[in-house]
Amino acid sequence: MTTDTPSPEVESIVDYERLAADDTIPYHEQRDVVDAAVVEQVRDLPDLACVGITNPAGELLLRRQTDTCSWKLPVENVAPDEEFTTAIVDHVRATIGFEIGLTAIEGIWQVTETDDGEQTATRGFVTVRGVPLSGEYDLTAVEPTGESVHAAEWFDELPADVDAVPGTDVCLD
Repeated sequence: MTTDTPSPEVESIVDYERLAADDTIPYHEQRDVVDAAVVEQVRDLPDLACVGITNPAGELLLRRQTDTCSWKLPVENVAPDEEFTTAIVDHVRATIGFEIGLTAIEGIWQVTETDDGEQTATRGFVTVRGVPLSGEYDLTAVEPTGESVHAAEWFDELPADVDAVPGTDVCLD
């Protein structure tokens, strides 16, 4: 597991592609050949900031945004020129209720979809590690500052219906 205290080394990230040259941050490039319709769908999707929060028992925090969503790490859409780190910290505060500090960048995933012809679309995923600044992990004691998620729970293994966004596997030690 990564350190459990916030670290000043977790910098603001706006342009994740510049981190490809940083040997200390795992950078993954994935290219998939898909139907042209999928390329069009991906082209319209924003990049995502993701955070893995583990409690002292080693359990991973997953959430369901709505009652029809699958379990997944807390994730937030990131607009162009928006900071990934700020977006995910604000999202966790608003939807789950934890004020978190970031402890590490777990990895960058750049996923490119192509129709093996003329069209491509790329989406970035920045996955960080975080801990509640209060040191408390009690989900019943937190109060979201915005619209809360449908459910949030600690898991010692990934549930069968998990939506494993890139980086999920590295967050569950």
